[in-house]
Amino acid sequence: MATGEAAVGGGPEKPDPDRVLVHDFRNLLAVIVNYCELIAAETTDPEAIKADVAEIRIAAERALELTEKLRHRQPQTTDSEPAAGTS
Repeated sequence: MATGEAAVGGGPEKPDPDRVLVHDFRNLLAVIVNYCELIAAETTDPEAIKADVAEIRIAAERALELTEKLRHRQPQTTDSEPAAGTS
């Protein structure tokens, strides 16, 4: 018996771009939150704090880049909806 994609009779499914963006953004926020928690636990180790702050900055910069991608995305249309500007 077939499993996975072959079982439903289709080829590989394209990931939903919105779900991918949400997933990526949530991952970046998780990095920021986790490193903040590490900093709270490392208040006596200045070097560890500096390293954690650097990771937070990297994640925040990546989140900013992701929001730029969101700003420039075109709205998605479905097969039943005409594209903007067409009739």
